[in-house]
Amino acid sequence: MKKPLLFGLVAAIAATGTITVIATQDDRPVLKVANWAEYIDMGDDETTKALYLEFEEWYKEQTGKEIRVEYCIADDNETLYNMIKMGDHFDLVCPSEYMIMKLAAEGRLQKLPLSFFDTSVETNYYAKYVSPYISHTFENNSIKGSSWSEYAAGYMWGTTGFVYNPKLVNEEDMTSWNVFTNPAYKKKTTAKNNVRDTYFVGLAMYYEEQLKALKTQYTSGLLAYGDYQKELSRLMNDTDEKTMNNVKKELKSITDNLYGFETDEGKNDMIAGKITVNYQWSGDAVYIMDEAQGLYEEEPIDNPVFLNYAIPETVSNLWFDGWVIPKDCKNVEAATMFINFLSMPENAVRNMDYIGYTSCIAGDTVFEWFVEKQAQFIEEGKKTIEYDLSYYFGDGYVLTAAEEQLKRQLFAQYPDEETLSRCVAMQYFDRDANTRANLMWSDITFF
Repeated sequence: MKKPLLFGLVAAIAATGTITVIATQDDRPVLKVANWAEYIDMGDDETTKALYLEFEEWYKEQTGKEIRVEYCIADDNETLYNMIKMGDHFDLVCPSEYMIMKLAAEGRLQKLPLSFFDTSVETNYYAKYVSPYISHTFENNSIKGSSWSEYAAGYMWGTTGFVYNPKLVNEEDMTSWNVFTNPAYKKKTTAKNNVRDTYFVGLAMYYEEQLKALKTQYTSGLLAYGDYQKELSRLMNDTDEKTMNNVKKELKSITDNLYGFETDEGKNDMIAGKITVNYQWSGDAVYIMDEAQGLYEEEPIDNPVFLNYAIPETVSNLWFDGWVIPKDCKNVEAATMFINFLSMPENAVRNMDYIGYTSCIAGDTVFEWFVEKQAQFIEEGKKTIEYDLSYYFGDGYVLTAAEEQLKRQLFAQYPDEETLSRCVAMQYFDRDANTRANLMWSDITFF
């Protein structure tokens, strides 16, 4: 298993504010693909090549035609957006859910061809193996009247929550967003150094009582699932000027209590014990827990630290990264074939193993890989549980796992269905809301 992000590489890319290209130059037709750093299996230099290079060989086997992948690494969604807006050409890009919505709403994307969803085509691996949960979520969220699924093929997904040291915190505290203002964790907690993730925190704190009331209505049967999700989404995407001013007050109240705002460095700080609570994306949470336990080492480490992952009880963020085709794509056939190549279950497993995030692809191969991964945590004499993953893989997929995994890697990668019922995606900010949000953010972080 590889580390999901190489910190030095990420830092170097982020410092440039541009897109880095990994490619060899020759006369073959080009498929220009943009993705994030280390967000694909890059091979091991001995037995396997990077998956994007293996795609070149597979493409020729399937079509008889040559292709060269120009693989471009972006440091963030905004850099990618600005490159596209300024006229840079890409055939395939992998933005996050809000940027997919923004690009589609602005007419910068084309819809996936109908042939891409034909499961009778042998090589349409995405249509065949996309998780039922992902498929349902994409079908039931829209961009100006069109479902996400018309524009995007899911790549990786997850939640946001707290990585924490259970020996140093009260676990009940991890169920509330108010951990950010809890004096028990003064200078021991981090928040994300970006306006969207942290604005979500502020909204969750501001609307806490309404969120609790909604959950009570839902769990008591007074509110249907669809209506519950709709109301959660309405509250957690409120960018009204008055609301934003109130959220600003909430976020200002947390700054003195924080160890700091961070993007990547929180992983190392958590592993090193500098902090005890780290607000984190679920994929990075898995990496942190694995690293603290020494799972990347060939031999057991002397002092493993067992960290947990929690999702607050009122609401949390559901995020996706997905493949989309820009309007000016010059080779739609190759672009869709690239998505399908990565959607082969064996390649989805390679990517999950390499980067630590959770693939939108299901199927027996992915499930069996995860069963094997979870088996390493089962110890003789310790209690095990049956964990139902039917919502994600289909009926009958039940995993035997160590009971402690209900708070660790298992829960981070595949939260239970009840937890996911209170997770919603953030929409993109329109121009006015984006301007106000950036001004708010500058005021909060300038201290």
